[in-house]
Amino acid sequence: MTSTPLLPLILQHSSMKLPIARQQGRFISLRFKLLIAFSIVFTAIFAMVFIRSYRYSTDKAMERLREDMEVTLLGAAAGVDVEELMDLYAEGEPNSEQFSDDPRFENQLDWLELVQSIEPRAWLYTYIPGNRESVRRIGEPATGYEVIFLVDLWAEREAEKAAKFLESYSASRWMAQSLETGQLMQRPEPYTDFWGNWISAYAPLFDSAGNVVAGIGIDIEMDYVRTVQQGILVGTLRWFTAAYGSLFLLIYWLSGVLTSKLTHLTRSARLIGTGNYDIDVGFDRPSSFPDELDTLAEVFDTTIDRIRTREQLIREVKQTEDEMRHALEEERELNELTSRFVSMVSHELRTPLTVVRTSTELLEHYSDRLSEAKQEEYYQRIRGAIQNMAQLIDDVLVAGKAEAGKLDFEPVPLELAKYCRELIEEIRVNVQSNHTLTFAWHGGGEETVMDPKLLRIILSNLLFNAIKYSPAGSTVEIELFCIDLMAVFEIRDRGIGIPVADQPHLFKSFHRARNVGAIRGTGLGLAIVKHCVNHHHGQVTFVSQEGQGTTFVVKLPLKP
Repeated sequence: MTSTPLLPLILQHSSMKLPIARQQGRFISLRFKLLIAFSIVFTAIFAMVFIRSYRYSTDKAMERLREDMEVTLLGAAAGVDVEELMDLYAEGEPNSEQFSDDPRFENQLDWLELVQSIEPRAWLYTYIPGNRESVRRIGEPATGYEVIFLVDLWAEREAEKAAKFLESYSASRWMAQSLETGQLMQRPEPYTDFWGNWISAYAPLFDSAGNVVAGIGIDIEMDYVRTVQQGILVGTLRWFTAAYGSLFLLIYWLSGVLTSKLTHLTRSARLIGTGNYDIDVGFDRPSSFPDELDTLAEVFDTTIDRIRTREQLIREVKQTEDEMRHALEEERELNELTSRFVSMVSHELRTPLTVVRTSTELLEHYSDRLSEAKQEEYYQRIRGAIQNMAQLIDDVLVAGKAEAGKLDFEPVPLELAKYCRELIEEIRVNVQSNHTLTFAWHGGGEETVMDPKLLRIILSNLLFNAIKYSPAGSTVEIELFCIDLMAVFEIRDRGIGIPVADQPHLFKSFHRARNVGAIRGTGLGLAIVKHCVNHHHGQVTFVSQEGQGTTFVVKLPLKP
């Protein structure tokens, strides 16, 4: 089918005189409509997102708080000297403040204070079941399931909040169930008393025969959850104000651009529809609030089937669609890369930070009880963790420079065999593993010009990987050949190998083989090696069989 020429049709109908449809209703510009629609939609979306995020964050904060409470309670229960606690109950006497001056009371209180120094939100107390014969108590027995309080952490801080020594108390259902079942119990909902809002949990204490003889409870104030809620509210309102203002200005500017173009097209269409051709066509059902688009549609209603540029428009739309698809694909890849980067950094920093925090707390609280050798061991752990974090940061910086094309290449004369021996010895000392590192030099390479920093990155990454992914006691072999003006390094291990499915992606940033298991790593090392090799105009290849080992071969020109 051939398209109908536009000019003959226009000439054919040029003598026709059609009445102009009169617009009804008040004119409202498209720009104003866009601003109103944006305001309504954005406000509705923000409200839904805010409610969901507020509830989700609150629930997560409560969940985390309960997890911390349970872990703290189990740790506190494990450290209680139950035999001493029962002796305190049997023999201890209250003082004038209704606590006790018994040294065993102070010992129990010191332990609870130590737990609180680690978890400041925790308020702990111990008690024994009182519904039995020959029970010691102060005052009249409580109704229901009775417990007798022994040591309450509030005694050291705010005595008026503390339960008194040998004070009788009516146990809650969960406190009683903990004593009866021998299991840790949490109150499912927060509760309020004279001193504030709390969440609580209870754990049994066992004697040497495995019988439940006492219990330990923990209370945590709800102020933490309120702080999180307040932070979410303030942060969300700030974000909404900034985002709303920025988007409003953007939509205002875009609407001006779009409507100015549409207004120009409308005037041009009126010239075509009424200037030379004398054609006046309107809508059968005019809009109550017509705008520029209504006017444009009215004009093109009689000419749309005769526009000769429709094929060009289709091509432009297709091109725009392809560009948008490409842009979306790039954005998706960037988002995925960013997510993997954040996840990797968070995971790799968490472990050394935990080591530093734990070792620091032990040195801070127990330095007087630790031997010098033990203290040095903890200091060594801290230094090792700091070294791991520094290495991670160095890897990220090198990878960033390489991706940005800003990695420096500064070749200098180098004694290649000597350089390799020194590097291998340094790695052997720093790693302190029971792997055997062997180095074989097959001659040549006396006149070498390479970048020592980049060469160090290449060899150290490959050697560290060979050690990390090889079983203890195995051998890592390093061989150096100088053939045809090329230095050839072979690093061979007998480790876990690389699965075939992972081999095509091995030099991509953040990619790690699926068989690494719990072995830590960032997925940056081989990507950095690839960049450094490329700067030397060399190449890196490997041969690997899963479960048998891997051999990496690096070829670098002896001179650039």
